[in-house]
Amino acid sequence: MVLQGTLPAPRVPRDGLTVEGLARRLWDGRVTRRGFLARAAGLLGSLAAAEGLLARVAGAQTTWKTDLIFAQSGDVAKLDPQLSTVPFDHAVTFNLFDNLTSRRPDSRLYPGLATEWKLLNSTTWRFTLRPGVKFHNGEPLTSADVKFTIDRTYDPSVKVSLVRTVFTTVGRIETPDALTVLFHSKQPDPLLPARLGFFGGQIMPKKYFEAVGAETFNVKPIGSGPVKLAEWTKDERIVLDANRDYWQGKIDADRVIFRPIPEQGTRIAALLKGEVDIINKVPPDHVDRIAKHPTTKVERALYAGLYALPVNSKRPPLDNPKVKQALSLAIDREAILKEMWHGQGIVPNGPIAQGDNHYDETLPPLTSDPNRARQLLKEAGYKGEEIVIESTVGQVSNDKAMAEAIVAMWRDAGVNARVEVIEASVRAQKTRERSFKGLWWGDPNSTLRDPDGLMWRLLGPGGIWDYWRHPRFDELGNAARFSNDEKFRGEAYREMTRIFLEHFPFLPIMQPIEAYGLQKYVDWKPNPSQQIDVRPFNFKFRRA
Repeated sequence: MVLQGTLPAPRVPRDGLTVEGLARRLWDGRVTRRGFLARAAGLLGSLAAAEGLLARVAGAQTTWKTDLIFAQSGDVAKLDPQLSTVPFDHAVTFNLFDNLTSRRPDSRLYPGLATEWKLLNSTTWRFTLRPGVKFHNGEPLTSADVKFTIDRTYDPSVKVSLVRTVFTTVGRIETPDALTVLFHSKQPDPLLPARLGFFGGQIMPKKYFEAVGAETFNVKPIGSGPVKLAEWTKDERIVLDANRDYWQGKIDADRVIFRPIPEQGTRIAALLKGEVDIINKVPPDHVDRIAKHPTTKVERALYAGLYALPVNSKRPPLDNPKVKQALSLAIDREAILKEMWHGQGIVPNGPIAQGDNHYDETLPPLTSDPNRARQLLKEAGYKGEEIVIESTVGQVSNDKAMAEAIVAMWRDAGVNARVEVIEASVRAQKTRERSFKGLWWGDPNSTLRDPDGLMWRLLGPGGIWDYWRHPRFDELGNAARFSNDEKFRGEAYREMTRIFLEHFPFLPIMQPIEAYGLQKYVDWKPNPSQQIDVRPFNFKFRRA
């Protein structure tokens, strides 16, 4: 029987009916689902265990569950949405908070807290807020909260903000009434509605934040989203209660629970046993196993971003462009994609993700040429200095395995390289302190589906990967983000790409097709930008 080894030790009733015998009665139609649940709860000791058993026995097409359990490959570190852009954190914060606009899985921009927006003149946007929206503590959400939130993103007193560069186009914000916000940009900013739909744009309650302070807000946040914080046990779980007064309507669960399960085998086993409902970071070599299992399925999305190795270009020998060119040429990305990803992804041709505005289809994919890499190392005067990849395990799918493969390729080209494994929390600290030794893994979102939301957001002055500066690159990046002329913007990003491919401030590795594992009774779609959205339009249980 397939049930063996997947259930808690059952109790033995007086009539001798076992779990497997009860399962056969359900299959044969000799017991109703309600009767099955009642008997199974007695055998297994809880209704939750009985519901899990029923889901497996019945093929998991429907459920009576009221909790949605999501297993992530890492733990949450920050709940202040302006202090982190790490996927584990924003999986939670994008549900605790709402944005003025919302980019859904179809990559289109939709109204959020704003019902409409209009460009009044070349530098003024007017946003009209949705009436009647309340924060989780019952206070109304107004234009004052919007102004407070966006002003804080570029407040120099917020020392560890990771969204400092997002709204630098904004000169000032006016709030003529409670439901109207006027954004005055320093120069034309055609991308402002898109900026407000992602990092830094989660609207925070001004009154509550000022009452409790930044430290308390980070661990006891209040937003206006579809769920509200109930419990946070570090390294164990975050429990979010449904916001029953949510303006889009209550979500199809009473609670959403996020559990950190870093080890991929354990995470997959939890899904197959019915212990969790959704898992992220499914390795390509396990996709078929989950897809063919009788109770689970797979959902995929071409990632709206890149898997990359940022470079601390301030640290020798990584301050030499020829060394970085050599590192890129020594990497056989096609082999990594084929052997470690089963072909599930594409090799990038530069710093702009496929699917973004101004992606240049005429550029060839980044190639491998170990002989040319050796020659460049010789020209650079490389003397065997150690180059370190600080790799997490599970922060990015296959990160440790890919790091080991890349280091082997570098060694074959004559590079003294090694992998140093670090915890996700250490990586977050190093990001804040800008203290990486050499290279590390990142999977940045193209938050605007435009180069301004990936290449410039990361590499511009003050960006989270600001370890390198180039005057012409900076000039073009600033000019492009303020221009309404798409032809000029395209030309600027092509020149920025040429500069990038000479200096490699980060090494693009791949643009993957990311896979998620789900129970069959869960209807949910992944967002190409890695947002874990449980709002009513994107998630529901298939009810019996």
